[in-house]
This record gives sequence, C-alpha cells and structure tokens, in this order.
Amino acid sequence: MNSKNGHHRMDGTGSMNERDDILDFPGADELTAAGAVAPPPAERITAVRDLMARLAERETTSTRAALAHDAVLPPAVARPDGPTAYPAPPRTPRVIGGAAHGPDGEKQSGTRNRRSRGPRRRRLLVAGAAVAVLAAGAVAYPVLDVGGKPASTASAATRFLNEMAEVSTEAPAPQGKYWMSHYWAKDGRATATVTVYSDRSGTTWIRHPSGKVTVSGHNTADWPVGERRLSWTEFDRLPTDPAALKAHFSKDAAQRFGEIMSLLAESPASPRLRSALFQIVADTPGVTMTQNVKDSQGRPGTVINLPRKVEIPKEKLGAEHAAASLTYVHGPYYFIDPETSRVLEQTSELGATPLIRTTYLKVGWTDRIG
Repeated sequence: MNSKNGHHRMDGTGSMNERDDILDFPGADELTAAGAVAPPPAERITAVRDLMARLAERETTSTRAALAHDAVLPPAVARPDGPTAYPAPPRTPRVIGGAAHGPDGEKQSGTRNRRSRGPRRRRLLVAGAAVAVLAAGAVAYPVLDVGGKPASTASAATRFLNEMAEVSTEAPAPQGKYWMSHYWAKDGRATATVTVYSDRSGTTWIRHPSGKVTVSGHNTADWPVGERRLSWTEFDRLPTDPAALKAHFSKDAAQRFGEIMSLLAESPASPRLRSALFQIVADTPGVTMTQNVKDSQGRPGTVINLPRKVEIPKEKLGAEHAAASLTYVHGPYYFIDPETSRVLEQTSELGATPLIRTTYLKVGWTDRIG
C-alpha cells in the first residue's frame, strides 16, 4: 500500500515498515519529492527478494534485534590523536536466522542495534542483490548535526575529484574472469552480507552467507547509465571523453551524480572510463568534500556529497512548531579512498547509524567463484 508520495511500503508481514515511521514528520512529502528519482528496476527487487527467501529457507528465524532511532543524529567524534571518525555501533550486526553477525561474518551473542542511495537510489546498490536496493528511491533524511570537519569549498572538492580522475588512470589493466562485489548492506531493519559474481555473458551468481553459491534466476549483469541499462559490451563502448560521456546520463545534476557514483562504486568500468566519470563529478556545481573521516570499517577516506536543501514552510510544520521554517539537508554521502579512488561506503547520512548504508568490503576482478 502506498501513500500519495510513495512513503508507505508494506513489509512481508503486511505491516508498514520502519521507513514509514521515520518519514512521519512535517514536510516529509516536500522532502521526498525534492529528491525523487526513478525506482529500482523490477528485476533488481526480484533478485533481492529471491536472495532473502533462500536465506529464510536455510536459516531458523527467531528474534530480530530491536532497532531504535533518535530524532537527532549524534555528532561525529573528534579524536585528539587522529582524524575524525564517524563511529559505527560495535561491528554493526546483521541478523540472519536470529543470530547476529558483523560485516565480516563473526557471530555475536548480544546486539544493540539501530538503523542505516540514496539519491538513491539506491540503489541501488551493487548489481541488484542487496536488501538495500529495496529502499531505492530518493528518500531524504534530516541531518541536524553531522559533526567532523567542515565541508570544503567547491574548488577543493573539484581538485580532489580531478586527482581521483588521475589516480583512476594509474590503476592496473583489468584482469579476471568474473566481476565480484562483496558488500554489507543495511536498509532500515533489513541487513545482509552479499557477494555477487558476474561474467561478460550476463550470468550472475550469488554467494549466500552459508557459503553456498547459486546461479541467479535474474540477469543483473547490466549497468545503469541514465535511463538505459547497458549490457557489458555496450558499457565497454561508452565514450571516455567527459563531455561525450555526460550526454549519456540524466540532465538533472543530483540524479546524474547518483548514477555516476553508483557506477564508480559497483561497476567494472575501465581506468579511462572511471577517470571520465570522476571528471564529470568534478565539474558538477555544489559538490562538497570532507577529509580525514573513516567509514564504518575504520578505513580512512574522503567523503563527497552533493547536498540538497529543502525548506519546509511554516504552514506545513503545524502549530506545535515554533520555527518559521525548517531546512533539511540530505545525502547520499560517498566515502572514497584517496589512495585508490575506490568507493568504500555509501550512506544516507553522516553519523553513527545511518538508516541506509552499503559498505563495499571488496570489489574487483577474480578468476574464481566462491
């Protein structure tokens, strides 16, 4: 069941999920509409549901950890002896069959959970097999205090992104038979560790938490570029001139930013194509950068974001609100490794426990599955 703006979504039990509760605030309609993008492709959602159904068949379902969400995001913790870290809960657990596991798969006896595109999208996340893709769609969340070092000027962000374009060209030539994406995804209450393998023929394999590998019944080995989904061959033929490449993406800057960042995070783009993608982002007005931060795994990086501010007028806030208006700022935020130009993590907001988070544990070429 959907509301007029698509806020309300039913979970597997027929009840409204956590997203609906979180978006139950004055001005949510305006906020979501301001960042609206196309929903994820049906085949991606089907692949996710297929994965979760198989997990449910193989695991014993018991207690799901309770999650709580504070109205105000906690500020980042500034450490005197090092860079600012955006702390995650103790190895943020995933709950599979009643047992709590951290992103690396270790079991935990007790958990204290809270919540985690995006322009997305998000989605969209990696090659269509994560729970997080179900959250796709531009949902905006209030960020009242992100803490840490102030975002840089646009010129500094441009310099950083152009540097990443240069770093991308220095990457070794692609080698391997399969493109692998191993990541941990969180969308509200749903979490999963997913490994997806794809080959150039379009076949996709999924490695389950149990270690078993199955061939996906859905072809997810295609790559979203603007409104099109390109086969591997078509993707390889994209121009590497930034101006020519930009014409293949959405005209809306925020949507184009999300599309390009998803490819930089998840796709087997060649070094020259990655360089061109970074150059397009570098030329996007309004992109900000925050240096010396750490992702949820403690990996140092630089965060980039194309912030979108939405002002909710007084008449939409209600009489109980004293403010003349309320301004929301939303992401997504991308953590980039400045040494390699790889995307480490994507979050819906900065803070300890974002509602939506995709942590890229390992992305690259491999010669074997499993």
